[in-house]
Amino acid sequence: MNTLPRLFTTTALAAALMASGPSWADVTAEQAWSDWQDMIESTGAKVTYDSAADDGILTINDLVVTMDSVPETDIRLGAVVLQETGDGSVQVLLPASGPVTIETGNDKATLEQRNTGFSLIVSGTAGDMTYRYAATEFSLALVEYRLDGILREGPQARITLNGLAGTLHGRTTGLPKLEHNFTLANLAYMFDLPQPEKDFSFATEGSITNLQSEVNVAIPENIETMTMAEAMDNGLIMKGNLGYNDIAARFTYLENGDKITGSGESGSGDIRMSLQKGDNAAVEASESITFGPIRLRVDGDVADNDMFTARFALDQLGARLDMGLPENFESFSSGYGETSMQDLMNAGLRVGVNLNYDNLDGAVSFVRGGEAGSVSTVSDKLDFGFSLSREMLRVSSASKGTEFNLEAVDLPIGAIRLVVAQTLQDFRLPLKTTPDPQPFVYHEEVRDLMISDNLWALFDPDAQIPRTAITYVLNVSGLGNWLIDPFAPEFDTPGNTKGELHRLTLHELLLRGAGVELTGAGDFTFNNDDLDSYDGIPAPKGDLELKLTGGNHLLDTLVKIGVLSDEDALGFRMALGLFTVKGDGDDTIVSHIEANGKGELLANGKRLK
Repeated sequence: MNTLPRLFTTTALAAALMASGPSWADVTAEQAWSDWQDMIESTGAKVTYDSAADDGILTINDLVVTMDSVPETDIRLGAVVLQETGDGSVQVLLPASGPVTIETGNDKATLEQRNTGFSLIVSGTAGDMTYRYAATEFSLALVEYRLDGILREGPQARITLNGLAGTLHGRTTGLPKLEHNFTLANLAYMFDLPQPEKDFSFATEGSITNLQSEVNVAIPENIETMTMAEAMDNGLIMKGNLGYNDIAARFTYLENGDKITGSGESGSGDIRMSLQKGDNAAVEASESITFGPIRLRVDGDVADNDMFTARFALDQLGARLDMGLPENFESFSSGYGETSMQDLMNAGLRVGVNLNYDNLDGAVSFVRGGEAGSVSTVSDKLDFGFSLSREMLRVSSASKGTEFNLEAVDLPIGAIRLVVAQTLQDFRLPLKTTPDPQPFVYHEEVRDLMISDNLWALFDPDAQIPRTAITYVLNVSGLGNWLIDPFAPEFDTPGNTKGELHRLTLHELLLRGAGVELTGAGDFTFNNDDLDSYDGIPAPKGDLELKLTGGNHLLDTLVKIGVLSDEDALGFRMALGLFTVKGDGDDTIVSHIEANGKGELLANGKRLK
């Protein structure tokens, strides 16, 4: 048997047909109604009705739309009046209230449609029509529901639209176009769908305020026979945006004694998409979303007294996707088929992704088998970016104020807590073969990472090692060029010389933590004509400065707590002594590494190679 949710899906379709209207070809009442029938029947549905025409007024009674389903679904919409206004337009009239019934087999839902201030005016010329509609209020409410012919007392449902206004312009001559914009002051809904015989119930209610939408679509005829590039050349456009001020919703789910409740809200939102012909690509596609404050919460009381609570909050969430698709995009196949990835990149394929948020706060707490646990994370800020084009691959991210906590009774080491003040990643790699060297970047930072004491205690239970924050910075840039296209099939052939390194600059090396600090900076150039001095590596020329503070004390401590043996520590000291000298200050060593361009490598003036 069909269920109530299916019936309400059908109801939504019926309401949409009544409220928005189809793409009519003329402004006489008869022609408008004929085109409405054609539109409905094009979906596979059948239309039956009684009609009466008198002096430009066409009255449709006993309107029934029969959906092509098994078993069939009959939607009885009642009466509709189409009235010519005398100025070339047609006004569509609905009764202020009336029943709408949906019947599938032995299941039947009866709803009541109510509207105030409803208006729908069709104007224009054949093939170029405009529909202006408005309603102070429009609602559908469940009055009666029968399942298998038996009256059910519990189900409730209602959808109400307030402050609806919009314009739809459709053109079927020349380049077919559709332009639609509307505003809706408030949408509210409520569903309560109990099934006592199955010990089941689901109830939800919510609202959306100040909903706005704009859609602009142009679709060439015979588009199914065209490539994407041909469709764009013939005028294909798809643009749209949807925005709102506030969304709020909550639900309750009950089944076999389990209870789950949830709620959510969003302060504002904006969704945009665009597909159109580009300047440097056959297709320019973009999609973006922006949401204001988001708050979600779910609580569960399930079998055996197990419970959980999940909450999630963001002050702001944004995401964007941009793509440029070349003309031969459809012929691309993996494995270097008719069109290879190299061909696509050369033709202008590009992809860009951005994601950002502010003030993430999420947590899950639970009780399972009488034992409690929780997982939580907070983050002040995240920005992530990815872009790929013929010229460059770039991946970047930055975060601030991130904290992670895990607590569970069955964790043998106890609660885990990680806090990091700031992270940064910036990776830029040129992807095009060029005769001249191109810049590349690898920059990574983790600043002030704090680890909970119980993790330190795994190897240092008496806190002999300073449990200070850990910071890591590696900032490198350079110059290089590809000899083989990275997207070419031959790039993966073993033994090929794929590129040349011309310069490498270490702007900053920093590793600080556990009472130790290592710093470094350096700059090298590379002679790609000399691959013999360093066994196939281009011969470097330049120097590197390194400084280590606290190393000896850390080695002593590691020996004391049993992490290293005396022999291991001695080996480390001997190895450091080969290329370091004592620096200024206690427990400080430094190293000056020099490659002189003659195949020689020196440490503090002593030749290592």
